[in-house]
Amino acid sequence: MKRFFLFLLLSVCLFFTAFAENEISEFTLEKINDFVTLRVQLKSIESDEEVLAIIENLKNSVFENLAQNAKDFEQEKQILSNLYFMESYVHRLNSENRAALRKEMKKQMKDCHNILENRKEKELNKWFYVTTADVTSYYMTRSIAASFFWGFKVKDWHKKALKKDEYMAAANACLGNWNFYAPAPIGSNKKARQFYKNGLKGAKTPGEKYMVYTYYSQFLYEEKEKAKSKQYLDMAYELDLGTKELDLMKKCNEQGISYLQYMRNKSGIDEDIPKEEREEED
Repeated sequence: MKRFFLFLLLSVCLFFTAFAENEISEFTLEKINDFVTLRVQLKSIESDEEVLAIIENLKNSVFENLAQNAKDFEQEKQILSNLYFMESYVHRLNSENRAALRKEMKKQMKDCHNILENRKEKELNKWFYVTTADVTSYYMTRSIAASFFWGFKVKDWHKKALKKDEYMAAANACLGNWNFYAPAPIGSNKKARQFYKNGLKGAKTPGEKYMVYTYYSQFLYEEKEKAKSKQYLDMAYELDLGTKELDLMKKCNEQGISYLQYMRNKSGIDEDIPKEEREEED
């Protein structure tokens, strides 16, 4: 009996040890959740310079206190760096610097991949998988060839995040987009719809709700479910996080195009990349 009790105790300890291996600190989780909402609010600030200053000041403040609060400094720093870099990229990007910024994105991507190559799956947090997938997506969507090269890895990383949290809003929303954009039979609008619905279940913070409401709204617009599309767009307005992007979505819809298609056009994926800008994956 005593031996059986010790076995149970050891099993429980091993379970919690394994579970803890991919944990990140409450400090970092709080900073992630705050930024997922802040990045929505930043969309309504007119000045890119003001937005970049806000992100830089926040990054400096967070990184100054990260080492003393982190459970896994390397991983947590990379997650936060990914979030700050991607949002800065959006506000720095223009037609003149696109090639240079893509090279910076490639370095950010490679930093993520180096961690992936040197760690086991159980040691990596769901936010690491999601932000690594997002950085890689930003890099690959400039090129159809790069999208094929990296696309299935991106899908796999989001699925690994869902193995750790089935209803994680960010991973589900991104897999919804992946299935929407990928051509049949690789992609599937039926699967996309289910991922968006799972994301709705898992969305907790205002930023997560905004993300899923808007993506699902524009998916529904593509599916010709315009009344329901408007319902979710209105729900995003009700979050009161700013209206600049929402007004653009509404304008796109009034002109007969979804915001998902608008963003595809803006990414330049359907354009030929000048020879001097191409990377080996292109």
